[in-house]
Amino acid sequence: MTYTFGELEKLKQKLMEHREAYYNAMPKTKSGLSLISDAEYDKLEDILVRNIPADDPWFDIVGHTPSSGWTKETHEIPMGSQLKINTEEEIVEFCDKVKTDKGYVLEHKVDGFSLASIYDALKLEKAITRGNGIIGENITNNAKRFRGLPKRISTNRRIVVRSEAFLSKENFEKVQKSTGDGYENARNAASGISRRHDGSHSQFIQILCYDIEGEFKTEMEKLALLEALGFPVVKFYFCRTAKEIIDHYRKYKQGKREGLDYEIDGFVIKYNDIEIQESLGIKNKRPLGQVALKFESDQGSTKVNSIALQVGRTGVVTPLAMLEPVKLMGSTISKATLHNFAEIKRLGLGEGDEVTIERGGDIIPKVTEVVVSAGKEYKEPSRCPSCNGVLINDSVNIWCKNSPCREKDVNRIHYWIKKLEIKDFSTKFLGKLYDQDKIRNIGDLYKLVPDDFDSIDGIGEKTVKSFFKKLEESSEMYLEEFIVALGIPTCSETSSRMLVTNFGSWDRICKVKPSDIIGIPGYQERSATSICEGIAEIEDMAKDLLSVVKIKQKKTAGKLKGKSVCVTGELTSMSRNDFKKLVAVELGEFKSSVSEGLSYLVTNDADSGSGKAEKAKKYGTTVISEADFFKTVLGQNPPSNKKEDKTDKIAFNSLF
Repeated sequence: MTYTFGELEKLKQKLMEHREAYYNAMPKTKSGLSLISDAEYDKLEDILVRNIPADDPWFDIVGHTPSSGWTKETHEIPMGSQLKINTEEEIVEFCDKVKTDKGYVLEHKVDGFSLASIYDALKLEKAITRGNGIIGENITNNAKRFRGLPKRISTNRRIVVRSEAFLSKENFEKVQKSTGDGYENARNAASGISRRHDGSHSQFIQILCYDIEGEFKTEMEKLALLEALGFPVVKFYFCRTAKEIIDHYRKYKQGKREGLDYEIDGFVIKYNDIEIQESLGIKNKRPLGQVALKFESDQGSTKVNSIALQVGRTGVVTPLAMLEPVKLMGSTISKATLHNFAEIKRLGLGEGDEVTIERGGDIIPKVTEVVVSAGKEYKEPSRCPSCNGVLINDSVNIWCKNSPCREKDVNRIHYWIKKLEIKDFSTKFLGKLYDQDKIRNIGDLYKLVPDDFDSIDGIGEKTVKSFFKKLEESSEMYLEEFIVALGIPTCSETSSRMLVTNFGSWDRICKVKPSDIIGIPGYQERSATSICEGIAEIEDMAKDLLSVVKIKQKKTAGKLKGKSVCVTGELTSMSRNDFKKLVAVELGEFKSSVSEGLSYLVTNDADSGSGKAEKAKKYGTTVISEADFFKTVLGQNPPSNKKEDKTDKIAFNSLF
């Protein structure tokens, strides 16, 4: 297909706006356009690259336009971009360009922002963002706080090191907690934080290095020197053949990627031989000796039949696109998330529209663009779809603050039940109890008697017995567990622990003001206010609940005091949630990922090749089996694993 000059200029403008919004962590483009996916951007850029001359100024631009808030710096060597591929056939084609006996280097393509760090006379002189590839921003003051970026090195000569700066999954959670979920994803958060003038949260950003300027024969020599100088190096594999690259690519696509503690959106493949890279040259400002190998995101087109509304346990009303069923990645998709009502506006979405949906690393598909509009403008709801009460729009979310509200109440009760690990009690089943006036809030669960289940046909006696046994076990719990199970908006396990540590009792916690929380490490005005508002909302319900639930006092001494524990793989003696509770009882800290300073990594697979196991070896963490952890660390035998009786589960599930 051929394109006119005018069409190509319009395409340039569109891509420029999306590029600017992407790199500046903006929710939408300057002209109000919805952000497009990486796959859509790549597709449009490929059209442009194929249809404009090699000397077009477009190829001089990479990344974002430097903002006016930081000093501009011109890169000594431009920080260009790479050509992109995403199929196994393209991998083979790339590797077959030139015969080589020195192999290839396959590196993680970390999902962050690029940084050039200049060292002179043993110390860090400047740290400059990629910017537009020619000019970046000098963020040295913030970069000095980045984890892993040395302030001093052991060589006197002037060097330039290139790295990717990012937020790990764990640190992104900490930033979200502190900022009140202020960022859409970790990449946007890292980019935004790095350019804050007050430097706040910069300490959460980490770097992984992938290049150093100088005279080298191979990429492996570069990586070895970086390590020798004390720089953290990006995860890489040395591969002899295209087949080895494909094997790694498949493993990551099939799930290995999910085990990482940071996000990657693919790999970078480089000819190990620098001479070969130089001989292949550059085309359209992209080096031909290396390519970005992106993970495929499955896309499809379908029709939005309707936009449904859901009311969550906190009262947030969320829109959901109900779709004409379509096959994606082997599954039939009939619904897709729309996140919030601002997303509907950005997309210009209405019922009856033909849309593109995408399912990448996320389990839940999302609508990425409107292909053909049916012309039906969507109107935001003013009444709750569950209780018909008036809704409140705070410009970020639409809330139902009404009471009672069936869907909100049932979801809150269900959240409590999930936290107690009571199985086989769906929201549909709880809804039946609600409709029969048997339950209205969490406290009502503890007032139920076996006869209350008689009116629901098909439910087995053993399921009912299991339910009451779990309730009895939960009639005593630690205050942290109680707060988490209440489902207070924005109050995570970490926040619950913070409240208990700093304020002690539930009575004191109920009297806490935002000013009491601000100043505690990691908490600012927005998150502090949100937590206090959430506590006030459920205070009366919690008071009633405490008439049937007793708060247990924690030990003052424990076998894990001052220790931290992480798990990889399956446990055999108990569920992971029960293990977390056990660690807490022994005054230890349960970690979701491996980091330096972790005390124990528990695994039943001595040969585990998981990302956690590899990091544990790197940091010298004690790797221990489940049985040995109980015997040598806790001084007790692991509990026997009694399987739950599944009798009548099939009959129960058939009700729903």
